[in-house]
Amino acid sequence: MANSSSHDSGVCSMPFFDRCKLPATVKDDCDAFVRSRYSGSIRSAPFQGYCSYTLFVGEETAVQFRPFAYKLDIGMTRTACNIFKRLAPETEYLGQLEGTDLHAFSMRKLPGVSLADYRAMSSKTSAREQMVRDFAQLQALAWRKARRVEDLLGEKRTVGSSLTLRLELMSASLPIRFRGTASSILDDISEIEALPWCFTHGDFLAANIMVNPYSGRLTGLLDWAEAEWLPFGIGMYGLEELLGEDNQSGRFVYYSEATQLRNIFWEQLLLLIPELDRSSKTVAIVKKAQQLGVLLWHGIAFDDGNLNRVVEEGRDDREIQRLTVFLSL
Repeated sequence: MANSSSHDSGVCSMPFFDRCKLPATVKDDCDAFVRSRYSGSIRSAPFQGYCSYTLFVGEETAVQFRPFAYKLDIGMTRTACNIFKRLAPETEYLGQLEGTDLHAFSMRKLPGVSLADYRAMSSKTSAREQMVRDFAQLQALAWRKARRVEDLLGEKRTVGSSLTLRLELMSASLPIRFRGTASSILDDISEIEALPWCFTHGDFLAANIMVNPYSGRLTGLLDWAEAEWLPFGIGMYGLEELLGEDNQSGRFVYYSEATQLRNIFWEQLLLLIPELDRSSKTVAIVKKAQQLGVLLWHGIAFDDGNLNRVVEEGRDDREIQRLTVFLSL
């Protein structure tokens, strides 16, 4: 979801400990917590996320500290590993840092570099093609482990349990040029919710996408804290993040080959999921679900996890600019 505090960058300008209203000494306590449990070299990760403080232990392990509000659900991280195998990091809960609201987790370091770093090193068209093919493979893996909506009673989380409510909110309160799209999707929400429900990464952005530094192939996804079961297609909001990037002014711009990349994605997806290829009606609903994903992730403000405010002009202009680009097709 949208965040006015640079949530999408993976690096927040406000230090993590200041944002959590913790004294600077807590960083030393976190470091000591890790040293008491691991031998070998320990260093802070070069880029810190909005919701966590991360240390690297040697070359194989990362330890992450998260406040309760952003605590990882070990059941969900296990589900991610079961479905996506090597693309999700095995995660273990280490306990709570004494005297604080911080919870520690160890996880396997995923190979490669972040897509954000890769883009600074390379702009190969062939690598971009590989990324969208890998993204199609990711969707196919999710499809194969999909569940029926009637089997998810009690397991729907923040977004999945409130799709209609959020669409109604956006239909009424988004900047007026987006309301027609939200209303059109609302008309089809029953068909969208009747799609198979798939395990969906909740924060698909360049800082959380790990790729091979030579080929650009997807090697894993970080930060499954916001993962949940959602109708197939909603998670495809992330495709747009692979079809362009922010320019020097911070405005999202599609690559010149974005249309070609989009076509490659859909060709690959239909090849991997033949049953979709046999139903043009289902494909049309999946594409509506993808638009819903774009609205959910860029039309609802993150606001430190509250997720109950529609983005506003003059306050969330970065996300509104993305909506303008992503919904213009």
